[in-house]
Amino acid sequence: MQIAHLSVALPAARHGREIVLLADLEAHETGFGFVDAEHLLLAAVTLCSGMPRFCPVLAAHGVTPETVRRGITAFVGARTPCPGEHDRVACTPAAARVLARAAVLAGPFDRVRPAHVVLAVLDGVDDPFMGSAHDVLETLGVDPRRFRRALRRAVRRG
Repeated sequence: MQIAHLSVALPAARHGREIVLLADLEAHETGFGFVDAEHLLLAAVTLCSGMPRFCPVLAAHGVTPETVRRGITAFVGARTPCPGEHDRVACTPAAARVLARAAVLAGPFDRVRPAHVVLAVLDGVDDPFMGSAHDVLETLGVDPRRFRRALRRAVRRG
């Protein structure tokens, strides 16, 4: 599998900076020199699991940071270390597409939140350019439609 690396400037807080930084940390801790859609999913699930309105939704669908982390190892390609830059993150085009979709879901006046990233991954089930993060959820036995509905309800409650 060929990976096209995109070196992107760190997004502003409104565009999910904390999610990208956590995804980058997860990627580097596991030996990957790039952020893929799966790393964004893991970062978003990790952040959502600490939020009272999302924790029950994740638990009901069997989605935890640990299970997602285990599922990632089956789908992310070969480990390719990249030289680190402090103000840039190397990410795949799929990760950039997930972030762009999350920004659309957040709307022009809200910031990208972890739930938006998970919803963006779920919206990318039929899009081959969104990476295989949704495949990680599939290996966990998650029904994407039910999970999306439950997550959207939780987002609206907030």
